[in-house]
Amino acid sequence: MHALLHPAVSTAEPMPLSRNAQVLRFLLEVAPDVGRIKLAKFAYLADCEAHRYLGRPISQFRYRYAQHGPSDDRQFYAAKDELVAGGFATEVPIQSGPYLGYEVSPATRAGEYTFDQAETEILRYVAERYLSPTARSLCDEVVYQTPPMKGAKLGDRLQMDRMRDESATDDKLGFNLERLLAGEASVEAGRYRPLRESVDELRARHRA
Repeated sequence: MHALLHPAVSTAEPMPLSRNAQVLRFLLEVAPDVGRIKLAKFAYLADCEAHRYLGRPISQFRYRYAQHGPSDDRQFYAAKDELVAGGFATEVPIQSGPYLGYEVSPATRAGEYTFDQAETEILRYVAERYLSPTARSLCDEVVYQTPPMKGAKLGDRLQMDRMRDESATDDKLGFNLERLLAGEASVEAGRYRPLRESVDELRARHRA
């Protein structure tokens, strides 16, 4: 397993984080200053991609169809509070019209990650790809269109293994995330295509 340290300089010693807190912290490093809802949806989409390409989740969240979409509220807030209390993240209230929201950002305290290379690339890919959309458009246009959400009802436990139905298409195209990453690691620096470009091209071919 690869242990990645936050690049920011910190005098505090790295300390263990729960798996869920690691997921949130890594996502915040790639996509800082996001609201709670959007951060939770990043984690969900990363687990969707992990189920699609690896056949397993990255986090330990257990998603249900909640009021604001797929969520594991109790575990999400426990992980978020773990980051804030430990000095790994900050949270500030943001007023948006009549609504009060909260923006979460990474702090400078270092933490250790236990993600393997494939998990790291999936987390990075999701945070970079979906940083720009608003939380509402992200939910409406992406999250609610994922296989676990289709046909689910409010309160239902989401069947994340439904993502494997889509992975069969990628297998037919000869795409395997772990093989791709292994190949990228073996070539000279700067001579391989980024993971995001490869995944986007495969999806475009599938939709054509």
